[in-house]
Amino acid sequence: MEAASVEEFLRLLSGRESTEVPRGEQRGVAHRAVFVARLLDRRGSGYGYPKVGRYVVAAFAYGPDVISYERTISNAVELLGVAGKIAERQREAYEEVRTEIGRGIEGAGLKVPVQEGLPRHPTGAGEEG
Repeated sequence: MEAASVEEFLRLLSGRESTEVPRGEQRGVAHRAVFVARLLDRRGSGYGYPKVGRYVVAAFAYGPDVISYERTISNAVELLGVAGKIAERQREAYEEVRTEIGRGIEGAGLKVPVQEGLPRHPTGAGEEG
């Protein structure tokens, strides 16, 4: 499920934190933290330059589901002259989203850490995921 705003994301997080974990259900790190990451999606384009999508994504696990919030920074052909500026905008947006979420968590009195990255599901026993 994707939240439309940071406020909605925090409301859903508060709801998760107020529900009790059923007995016997383990809560891994994905169930105890919010993950914020900068993502880059690079694809070829018909113009000889890569089409680059730059995003900031925040996510947390809610039972078997993942709740996320995504802020798109850019999704266009990226020329070398502007790539650095767009990457800097993405870094600034990352810091802004992380700060907004941190303040919201603190304001709501939640005890949920904010981590860099996204939760990964194990691919199998003994394997690196």
